[in-house]
Amino acid sequence: MARRVTLVRHGQTERSAVGVYSGRLDIPLTPVGREQARQTAQQLATAGVDRVVTSPLVRARDTAQAIADASGAGLTVEPRLIEVDYGPFEGLDRAGARAKFAGAFSDWRADPFGSPVRGMEPLPDALARARAAISDALAAYEHPVLVAHQGILRIVLVALGEIEPRDYFQTRLQEADPIVVEAPAVR
Repeated sequence: MARRVTLVRHGQTERSAVGVYSGRLDIPLTPVGREQARQTAQQLATAGVDRVVTSPLVRARDTAQAIADASGAGLTVEPRLIEVDYGPFEGLDRAGARAKFAGAFSDWRADPFGSPVRGMEPLPDALARARAAISDALAAYEHPVLVAHQGILRIVLVALGEIEPRDYFQTRLQEADPIVVEAPAVR
């Protein structure tokens, strides 16, 4: 049973650098993102990590591989940690999404778990898959590192009781900046 879990958002991509929804698009790290991953890997090298569990998307996998290499922990690709499917918002920044989908975007921003957007993965569905993925990781390892994306990691924080669903958009995860949760439990 896990004594702690560390959450890591992947390093910078061209889209994350300019605040564009990337969702399921499989885009690589920038040189800055690779350096962020390397620095985070060095930071976690002696943290007692016993498994690195990652989203299948390359930006997360490359960040996770750096951590696994530095820590000596094994690596598991976990499809349930893939980013939220942003559907019609994919490729847009907030201003573009607001301009194109005015009411639906505003409703979603006001109530992310209660105002689903047509064509987008409902956040309660993402929460269910996140709960299952982290439950498995917490049961199997003492100190797993979960490497994924801002949207799904905010949902992981909801599942762990670290933030409330209403705080989803107020919670910002910095690229490749580890967040440690002690004595984690899925709620």
